Amino acid sequence: MICFSKLNLNIDVHLLQHELNDLLTGNNWMPHYNTADYTGNWHVLPLRTPGGNSDNPFADLFNHKNFENTALLNKLPETCRFLEKLDCEKLSVRLLNLRAGSVIKAHRDIELSFEHGEARLHVPIFTNPGVEFYVDEERIMMNEGDCWYINANIKHRVANNGIADRIHLVIDCKVNDWLTKLITEGRKKTVFLKKDPETSQQVIESLRMANTTHSIHLADQMEKELNNNQLIAKLLDFISEIGLQYQLEKINEDTFLPGLKLRDGVLIVDTEKLLYPGDILHEAGHLACMPAEIRMDMSDSLPNNDLNNGGEMMAIAWSYAASVHLDIDPHIVFHDKGYKGGGQSLVDNFTQGHFFGVPLLQWNGMTYPSGQEGSLSFPQMKNWTCKQNMYINHKAEK
Repeated sequence: MICFSKLNLNIDVHLLQHELNDLLTGNNWMPHYNTADYTGNWHVLPLRTPGGNSDNPFADLFNHKNFENTALLNKLPETCRFLEKLDCEKLSVRLLNLRAGSVIKAHRDIELSFEHGEARLHVPIFTNPGVEFYVDEERIMMNEGDCWYINANIKHRVANNGIADRIHLVIDCKVNDWLTKLITEGRKKTVFLKKDPETSQQVIESLRMANTTHSIHLADQMEKELNNNQLIAKLLDFISEIGLQYQLEKINEDTFLPGLKLRDGVLIVDTEKLLYPGDILHEAGHLACMPAEIRMDMSDSLPNNDLNNGGEMMAIAWSYAASVHLDIDPHIVFHDKGYKGGGQSLVDNFTQGHFFGVPLLQWNGMTYPSGQEGSLSFPQMKNWTCKQNMYINHKAEK
C-alpha cells in the first residue's frame, strides 16, 4: 500500500500564486462542511464540482460522475493549463485554505486511495514552515510547487502552526496508466498491508470445526498464509524502526534472492515473489552494516571487493542477532535453500558461541567487545545501523 508519493512534475508555482493571489480576500470561500474534523478555520473554494456548481463544497466522489469546471475555474487560465497537463480524468478540484492556528484532526476519507482507483493530489500554493502534515503518523514536508499523492483512506492530519494561511490546490483523479507511473516512480512511502489477524483466525477456527477434508486443507492454507504475512510484517516493521528504508514494488527481473533487491540504499520487496521471508533480514543486514554515505549508493549487484565481502560476513552475523532480538527461529533466516546449503552449520556455530563475522561488527561499533561482562555481548547489539564511517578512518590511518 502506498501511503504517499511525491510526483515528479514541473510546476511553475509563481504563475499559480500570481493568478490565485486575488482570490485570497474574496468572499466566495465557504467553511469546510466536515466541521467535526477541524478546529479553527478551514475554508473551501470549489473549482470543479458535479455539474459545475460553484456553491457545492463537497468532493462528492461517490454519487456524481459529471464533474465540470466552475465559472471561476474558467477564469483562471494558468490553473486550467496546469490541470490540462494532468493526463488523467479529473473529478473534484478545490482550493483548501487552512488558516493560521487551525488544525485538521486525524481522519480518513473512506476508499479514496490509489489502490481503490482514485487518487488525491495536493499542490501547495501558499504554505509555511509551521505547517505539519502527517500521513500514517509520518510528517511530509510539502513545499510550494510540489505535487503529492496522499492515501486519504488512511489516517491523516494537519496543523498550521505558522502565522500565514496554508492554501493547497487539491485534485481528486481517476487512476490510469499515466498517473500510476507517476505515483509508483515518485519518492514514496509504502507499507505492507496486513490482513486482520483476528478475523482470519476466526475463519480458520470455523473451518477446523467443520472437520472435513476440504475445510481442514483450506484452514491449513489460510494459517500458513497468515503466519507468513505476520512474519513479513514483523520484519518490515523492524527494519523501519531502526531507520532503514524499504519499498514494496513489483520486481520484473530475476534477482539473486527472489523478491528482493537493493536500489540506492533502499530495500525493494516484492511480496508476491518473496520465497523466504528471512532473506529480508539478510539484505537489510547489508544496508545496516554500512555507514549512511556508503549505504545510499548500494544497489544490485554489489561489486566483489573487500568492502562487500566484509559486508557479507557482517550481514550474516547481524541477521542472526536480529533473529534473536525478534524472537524468531534463526532457521527462518538461515534456511536450507540459502548460504550454499550451509544454513544449518551457521546456526550451529552461532548457538555454540562460534561467532562468524562478529569481530567486524565490533570494529564497526555495532556490537560489544569480546569479554564484556553480563549480557552486554553478542548477539546483543549496541547499534542496529552503522553510525561511523570506519572505512574512511581506516584508509586515513594507512
